[in-house]
Amino acid sequence: MDEPNQAEVLEELRELLRQHGLDCMMEPEWIVPKGQLPAIRAKWYPRKKSGQLDVEVRLEKGRIIRESFVGIGTGQAGLENAMINFSLNSLHVLLSSLWNIKDDQQVLTETWEIGGRRFSAYIGNFGRRASGGMRVEVPKDLFDTIQNRICQEHLPGDVHWFRVFFCNTQGQHTYEALRDNMPWEAGLAGLKGIAWPETEGYYSVRNFIVLRRARLSRGGVCGDE
Repeated sequence: MDEPNQAEVLEELRELLRQHGLDCMMEPEWIVPKGQLPAIRAKWYPRKKSGQLDVEVRLEKGRIIRESFVGIGTGQAGLENAMINFSLNSLHVLLSSLWNIKDDQQVLTETWEIGGRRFSAYIGNFGRRASGGMRVEVPKDLFDTIQNRICQEHLPGDVHWFRVFFCNTQGQHTYEALRDNMPWEAGLAGLKGIAWPETEGYYSVRNFIVLRRARLSRGGVCGDE
């Protein structure tokens, strides 16, 4: 099966954004919503039975938000599966935090105070995948753990982003925690301290949060630092 080329991948992303109310201009490598930064693009890397979709958002001063998503299948089917994965996990957080397109069913917005600075926190739903139709509950202390670890960070910029990921494969655990695309050791330690359900199959839990420097207080303060 033929794999989508880069132009087709960008057009797929542009159509997804358009469906969510974001008008975009096309440039050779980037999609430019509203004709200005932030800009966004995606690249598809096929494998034998799956592929990886990398989504990048270019902020001011050359900063890049980078998120990666597995797509099950090959060709167009694999790309569409990865786009669904992106839609369920990070798309709405980006739309809300960067382009003010809000969906209260997908993103919780709070104001957190961290190191004496107030941030608008755009908190995505927990994205879950599992084999065989299995449904695994998200540990009750997971969100509090993430929030408390973020609250202890030094955040000098106007925009920061955090992503955590856990998967269980037949009792073997994989943990990942990133801050601004880089390994986040405090978050990783927090994930490892949680009692994750044990199963014989596969399941994963993922969460994505963007923080933007708040100009006005909107209530709600981050936990103790």
